[in-house]
Amino acid sequence: MWGKAKDLVEGKVAAKVVDEIWTYLSKNIEAFHKWVFTCFVYTSLGLYVLFSVGDRDEKAFKEILQYAPEGGRWVSDDYNVHFSLRNHTVVKFVNPNESLHSSLRDRLLRFKRATKAE
Repeated sequence: MWGKAKDLVEGKVAAKVVDEIWTYLSKNIEAFHKWVFTCFVYTSLGLYVLFSVGDRDEKAFKEILQYAPEGGRWVSDDYNVHFSLRNHTVVKFVNPNESLHSSLRDRLLRFKRATKAE
């Protein structure tokens, strides 16, 4: 389904806002550490979100690039894997993504996530 996201968007792309969060699930002393990359794609038809889960490296970010449509401006924080992007703007806070990240943390708390205050 996510592989077809690129084909579903026919509107002009205005911006692609990308950010990442670190998360882990723990049970007793074992922990499962992962990074979640999120990309909000704003088009003339609306908004959709791309996700990639993996390590905090270029490989995980390239998965986002694989499904992101052409055109528009990239907006991100100053994480170095984003610097190779063309038409790229660096901002201190990536606010649209941060609200989604907070919601994701709340959902992951149900799985015994130990990185958000209760």
